[in-house]
Amino acid sequence: MNPVPELAPQLKQLRLSGILDSLEARNRQAIDSKLAFTEFLALLIGDELARREQKKFSLLPRRAQFRTTKTLEKNQPSLSPREMLVCTPSAGP
Repeated sequence: MNPVPELAPQLKQLRLSGILDSLEARNRQAIDSKLAFTEFLALLIGDELARREQKKFSLLPRRAQFRTTKTLEKNQPSLSPREMLVCTPSAGP
């Protein structure tokens, strides 16, 4: 249940639709904890910022257009994690 249904189109227009995901839970938390409006608003804004950061990081591999995903474990499965951290200098000219 959305505490204020008329907010949905306005938040979407402002490109803040992620707030809709946490609005009900944060509203309940604010009521239960007797938070001030500014504290409630700060929680909502923090949730939106966290959602955007997560979305940004999840899109990075797709935007980079990698042909395949490679990890150290796939390339060197016989090495332990400790051995993977050891860098050996290459032979110079």
